[in-house]
Amino acid sequence: MNLNVLIVDDDKMITLLHKVMVVKTKICTTPPLLFSDGKMALEFLLSEYNPEERYLVLLDINMPVLNGWEFLDSIQPERFANNLFVIIVTSSVDSSDKLKAKTYPQVIGFLEKPLRSESCEFIKTMPSIAPFFA
Repeated sequence: MNLNVLIVDDDKMITLLHKVMVVKTKICTTPPLLFSDGKMALEFLLSEYNPEERYLVLLDINMPVLNGWEFLDSIQPERFANNLFVIIVTSSVDSSDKLKAKTYPQVIGFLEKPLRSESCEFIKTMPSIAPFFA
C-alpha cells in the first residue's frame, strides 16, 4: 500500500523545499502532489480519492482561498476517516493553534516550518504512519 503525500502551502519556496525534503528522506515513493491552497487539495481528494490508498497531507494553516482550518472542516465526513492523515506544518507559534489542531481526528502532528531532515525522520516514527516505513 502506498502513502500519497500532499503538500499544501501557498509559499512556493516552502512547497519546493518540502517536496525536496520528503523525497530525500523517502517519506513517499511517488512524487508528492503540490497545492497552493486548501481548495485545490480538497478538490483533488474529492475527485481522485481512492479508499484503498493512504494519504498524508502536510498542511499550512494560513493560506488564501481555503485555509488549513477550513480544509480540515471540509474533510470531516466519515469518507476520509481511516486513511487520511494530516500534519500541520506552519510558522505559527500560537499555542491556541496547537490546541485547535488536536480537535481534528485526522491531525497526527504539528510541526514548525520549514521541514528539515530531522522533522521528516520524526514523521516516519509517528504511530499512525510508521508502518509505511517499517
